[in-house]
Amino acid sequence: MEFKGTKGEWGIMMDDDEIKIIQSSSFENGAGWRSYVAICNEVQCSEDAHLIAASPDLLEALQLAEKAMAEGRNVTYPEWYGVINKARAAISKALGEAW
Repeated sequence: MEFKGTKGEWGIMMDDDEIKIIQSSSFENGAGWRSYVAICNEVQCSEDAHLIAASPDLLEALQLAEKAMAEGRNVTYPEWYGVINKARAAISKALGEAW
């Protein structure tokens, strides 16, 4: 299974008084203009925005965890440690605790 949505890091942007989810690497800002790839234009609250922006990270962490569990005894401690760290980072981002 492969993610077919917008690739790359997603981030939160305030555009005037609106919360938007954008592809982080797409943001450009000039004299009186902004350009970005919008992921989601209508977010009701910052808590929702954090969860949406963390979606790619959460998916990646879950895919890594599933792979590690499926391989069972063939997974080394450093691999598990990496999976756990990625999951913790994604959870923190979803909860608005990390960027």
